[in-house]
Amino acid sequence: MDIQDELRRHLKTVSLVGWTIIASLFIYLGIAEFINAWFRPFHGFVAVADLQRLRYALFALAIVAIILLRLLRQILLKKVPGEDGKTALHRLERVTLLTLVLAEVPGILGLVRFLLGGLSLDFYVLLLVSLVLVFMYFPRRSGWEEWLS
Repeated sequence: MDIQDELRRHLKTVSLVGWTIIASLFIYLGIAEFINAWFRPFHGFVAVADLQRLRYALFALAIVAIILLRLLRQILLKKVPGEDGKTALHRLERVTLLTLVLAEVPGILGLVRFLLGGLSLDFYVLLLVSLVLVFMYFPRRSGWEEWLS
């Protein structure tokens, strides 16, 4: 199997994961909207004593996930001298999967914030951040070919 076939196969797998993450973010949106409509007005499932502190903590975790995503990509995608194409492709695939999973973290944290405290705006902001990150780091053939060359 030549490198182009390998590239196509790995890219297809990682793209499927990316589309699945996008779908899961929209499922989170559907869940939040359903809960919002069903339990109107929704104030969260748990009475949290210091809701503002929880809000800051979840936003801080989202920021940490974004910083971690950027740092890990930068560190793990450094060129390794003498690395063959197949090994580099496997490494690129793993880093892209890690990136996509980390990009989903703010959306999950937003859903947690919504379920605990009922504030939709925080959920929408963090969901949007996740969607932007997934689209920014979504695997593209041209980017992969450029990195591999």
